[in-house]
Amino acid sequence: MIYKNISFKAAPFSYELFFDDRITLVGGDSGTGKTVLYEILEDLKLTEEYNAIKLFNYKSENMKENLKKCRDCFIVIDNADILIDDDIRRFINFEFSNQYMLFSRNCDGLNVSDKSFKILQLDDNKITLQDEL
Repeated sequence: MIYKNISFKAAPFSYELFFDDRITLVGGDSGTGKTVLYEILEDLKLTEEYNAIKLFNYKSENMKENLKKCRDCFIVIDNADILIDDDIRRFINFEFSNQYMLFSRNCDGLNVSDKSFKILQLDDNKITLQDEL
């Protein structure tokens, strides 16, 4: 795994994100902070500690081609339900050098375990990933 945890502060919140699996699906309703987290990661990836983070969303140009160039990366895809196709699912399933955090409710075609399903949870200004099941 690239990151067992990602921890940082974004006032007034602190984030403590722990990962149990190579593929993490972050689900939850709209407005629960997934896109905000994605936007914070845009700045965090500029640090030395988190420079393995690669981000993809609907604004990403040549997403499939650029994604397939990633090796030894922590790949985050916002709105993955819409953006990933069968070809990208195959890449995710079989490119074991990468770790993935997908903001998605749909696990069809992905090799995931019961540890893969998470939701963002806010408790006393601390945001964590909690088991969805």
